[in-house]
Amino acid sequence: MLIVEQLGGCDAQPWIRDEHGQWITGHDGERRLREVRAGLLRHARVKPAWARVSDEHLGGAVRSLHECDYLSALARAPSSESVLMPEFAAPGMAPDTPVSADIAAVAYEGVRTAIAAAKLLADGAHYAYALCRPPGHHAGPGWLGGYCYLNNAAAAAHTLRERGRGPVAILDVDIHYPNGTAAFVARAKDMTLHSLHAWPVVNIPSASAQPRCERERVVEFKSPPGEEVYLDAVARSLDELAEDADALVLSLGYDTVAGDPHGYWELSPAVFTGIGRLLSQSGLPVCVVQEGGYALDTLAACSYAFAEGLLGAAQAPDGPLGVEVGAAENIGGVR
Repeated sequence: MLIVEQLGGCDAQPWIRDEHGQWITGHDGERRLREVRAGLLRHARVKPAWARVSDEHLGGAVRSLHECDYLSALARAPSSESVLMPEFAAPGMAPDTPVSADIAAVAYEGVRTAIAAAKLLADGAHYAYALCRPPGHHAGPGWLGGYCYLNNAAAAAHTLRERGRGPVAILDVDIHYPNGTAAFVARAKDMTLHSLHAWPVVNIPSASAQPRCERERVVEFKSPPGEEVYLDAVARSLDELAEDADALVLSLGYDTVAGDPHGYWELSPAVFTGIGRLLSQSGLPVCVVQEGGYALDTLAACSYAFAEGLLGAAQAPDGPLGVEVGAAENIGGVR
């Protein structure tokens, strides 16, 4: 598996409004990516990858996905403080995610990384992992929310389709419903989405997600599932998606494990071994896009378990620091 790591080096973190209306410091910092990276690099079959994505390509891809007024608003965000943009809250939702120039720049680099990973897949890699932040699956064509500003999974799927790898399936295994990704899929004709998430859904006005089109399937768990029940649901989705898809984008959230500050399920890191194994058995080329997962002390165990399931048991002799990770080339900043 080739991994592309996000450049930027900025530890800007979004704030977020909780269910009680209180502002809390976000958990989406650089350490989160470092922990995931450490777990992945314990596996001997995880390799670095260099991929170049120019500012011109990045800007064009973002403009093809997101509305002009929304992107213009992000470009005007102040650098010294975070501000709310109520007019760009998700439909029917109160604004919960403020914006600054720093976090907008980090979000652009996340998209750059997702595009780079998708290009590797389109060029022949069987597995590519976009190690990016902030997550993107709540960002719609003209809205933000839940730490998400630009939709990384949609950018990866768009890149695959542009390079002749379609139809594209998206499987979202983050604990939260991908309302932003669902909006992009509804606009596309050769893209399918399956989401496995917790009920009640907190990022849409209704408690339950309703598919936006016939190419979307939602699986809601009314109570925290055990590993066997959850993996059975993943297997059913993969069987269905593999019937027609030429490539798969996996929106991978590690926030289904016990102790995650944004989750309440009790799954162990071992569940990701099962997810990786099921992906391997599907035979599909897979572009992994990092979504949530904020239990910092558990993330390395989760990502290593995923790599072990996908690639088989193999540990690098030098441990987590034995391999250097490549990155999408940052050719100037995009604002």
